[in-house]
Amino acid sequence: MRGIPTRVTLVVAERYLTPQRAWLDGLAIIVPAATATRWLLVADLACLIAVGLGMRPRLLGVLLALGGAFFVLNGLGMVLTDFYLALALFHLGVGVTAVLCGRLARWLGAAALGLALLLGALT
Repeated sequence: MRGIPTRVTLVVAERYLTPQRAWLDGLAIIVPAATATRWLLVADLACLIAVGLGMRPRLLGVLLALGGAFFVLNGLGMVLTDFYLALALFHLGVGVTAVLCGRLARWLGAAALGLALLLGALT
């Protein structure tokens, strides 16, 4: 007898026990493992430096690319409330940005983008 009221209570309260952003769990396939994320951050750094070096004042370009990327990563972390998902989207964004804006390093952006997709799917 005691089990039925407990089940009814859980069924009624399920809506309140489910995380508000449960739809984010479906995107977990693109999130790479922790070790892969560290190496992808190094690839992101190389892409951002290459994009910054493609600008006219080179030092200012590198500083603006790195600073802008820092703000974008923080913004993604606040919007998505899941840091690892934000980091995965950041890796993809840096790769796309390097392909589109990096005159000198389109291949580096394409390699980083492919690596992020591959490591996200495999790990």
